[in-house]
Amino acid sequence: MSNAYVRGVLTGLLVAILIFLGYMFARVESNLFGPQPTATSLPTQIPTVTPFVLASATDTLTPTTSPTRLPSSPLPTLTPTQTLKPPPTFEPPTATIRPTETPTSSPTPGDILDVTAPAELQGFNLLLDDDDPDSEACEKREDWKLRYTVQAGDALSNIASRYSTYATELVIGNCLEDANKIFAGQILRVPGEVQPEVPRYECVDWEVLTPFDGAYVIDGDDNLSFVWRGPVAERYLVRVVMPSGNIYEELVDRQQNLQVYLPAVLREAGNHHWYVYPLGLDFLQIPCLEGGPWYFHKTAPTIDLTYTPSPTPTITNTPEPWMETATARVATTAP
Repeated sequence: MSNAYVRGVLTGLLVAILIFLGYMFARVESNLFGPQPTATSLPTQIPTVTPFVLASATDTLTPTTSPTRLPSSPLPTLTPTQTLKPPPTFEPPTATIRPTETPTSSPTPGDILDVTAPAELQGFNLLLDDDDPDSEACEKREDWKLRYTVQAGDALSNIASRYSTYATELVIGNCLEDANKIFAGQILRVPGEVQPEVPRYECVDWEVLTPFDGAYVIDGDDNLSFVWRGPVAERYLVRVVMPSGNIYEELVDRQQNLQVYLPAVLREAGNHHWYVYPLGLDFLQIPCLEGGPWYFHKTAPTIDLTYTPSPTPTITNTPEPWMETATARVATTAP
């Protein structure tokens, strides 16, 4: 065999080995990294070379190429897309209680809490068990010799003020269960040596309601109500001083109000001053000051209340005809 033939065979084998190694390398790279995108949209055609077939010594090497299309993937976009996020929620911060520096011990279920009531509260009903020999029953104040019978409308604080003591002392001294629960007719022990003198009348401050002090627009054609608050009395005298100095007075019994018809009793226009006098059954003022003076401004009335007397009928003593006939008959028949 000639040297040229040997060189041709070796060259063909070397080319075949290189092609095989390139094919295997391409397969391994595709499996490891996947298909690679190219710079253009068209896929790159890579020619493959088939091994030479040596028919004879004179044949030439003619490679055959067949284009192989590699799989392509779409190019990633360069414009980022914005993802919408939910709006934030604003909530007030939660206050965190700071731990105290001094530790406190919590009672365990097995602990027994022994609470002893103060001595000054032993007069109250502390739900003591009567069957328990260690419980102390409430004892009323035997050194209080005076007695008071509760009246309708009384309060324990008012009774305590009358006897110069405190409501708490009355609760303890009478073994009351509740300071707010007393009833009419209940007899209470009270401190002191003699019963205090209760005044017959209580002189409280006066308060005017209507017409209020300084009222300016009072219609002279309407009714006017005088309403006040003051000492409780059997009678009240309402006195109104008109602008001319004339005085209008009226009595009311056991009520703190009076209604008058202005066109009939208060016809003058201008400032009127009025007073209220508390009276007893004897029509004398009780030991309390009168209320007032208060004033109001009234307009002139437009209603005409002039009195026109009706004519008085005249009566004549004229005998009836039948009376004349009867009289004449009696005169003729007389002996």
